[in-house]
Amino acid sequence: MSKEIFKNVDTKAIRHLLKEIGRERYEAALKDAGLLEMKPIGLDGFYVEWEDKNVTLFYRYPSGTVFKIMDVLGYWGVPRLGWERLRKEAAK
Repeated sequence: MSKEIFKNVDTKAIRHLLKEIGRERYEAALKDAGLLEMKPIGLDGFYVEWEDKNVTLFYRYPSGTVFKIMDVLGYWGVPRLGWERLRKEAAK
């Protein structure tokens, strides 16, 4: 069964969100995710996803591997426009 999610890839909005998060919190989130050694190098791979009342920042590396960076619900910089509705296969 599939789930309905919303995804936003607007780099301008994501840049604003990252500025609000700040370097210290961002690097702490990378460390928690085990990504401090392989930091994302560009904005192209970032996206925000809304699923089941959770808003999360993800990064997709050029190899196709996706990592959850952090939950961003509650930040003012969460994009308001540019959301795309998608279907995602539910994990079994």
